[in-house]
Amino acid sequence: MGKAENPRVVAIGASAGGLDAFRKLIENLPVDTGMAFVLLTHILRGSNSLLPEILARSTRMPVIQVRDGMRLLANHLYVIPPDKLMEIRDGALHLVPRPLQGANNAIDHFIFSLAADQVYGSVGIILSGEGSDGAEGIKILKEESGGVTMAQEPASASSKSMPINAIQIDHVDHILSPEDIAHQLASMSWRDSNIKKTPLKVLWLRKPPPKQRDRSVIEP
Repeated sequence: MGKAENPRVVAIGASAGGLDAFRKLIENLPVDTGMAFVLLTHILRGSNSLLPEILARSTRMPVIQVRDGMRLLANHLYVIPPDKLMEIRDGALHLVPRPLQGANNAIDHFIFSLAADQVYGSVGIILSGEGSDGAEGIKILKEESGGVTMAQEPASASSKSMPINAIQIDHVDHILSPEDIAHQLASMSWRDSNIKKTPLKVLWLRKPPPKQRDRSVIEP
């Protein structure tokens, strides 16, 4: 699996019911999209996250729990660690302590930084979960950096609140099942690859030659 500088970053947020959605999405992802996937979820404070080990069973891509300062590589999955919020700056992931008070807004926090970092072609995805974390983030991602936004089709989600809140904010480009989100990402990857491989062709439009006078016509 190749590495790439400044890969397209795909931020995927979920909470309640998110494990099943994560699995279905990554099981259907090609391993060579050229994208870097950042998985954001609500982990109970003080707990150990087994998410990297669990998700590694569903893909041949490396699944890594983030360490501070880690640079993003294409065709890798990065999982937020417990008790942290995460930001992206210049293609590197940075961890900050999660506040002791207030709701967990790990998804919004990261996507806000993704929008500010202006990473080319960034994607924000909201899957199953309770609450509204991520909805404001994808709104900002769309408005400030023109990113692509997606939400899980609520009927396919175990917990519908997060997808519904994301959809209702009216900045979602695609509303799909996790499997179809994977297919949409694969299609984007295919277009990216073909644009890079196929040089632009300039078609010069030539004016048609002037009509020749019909010399068989006798002038008066």
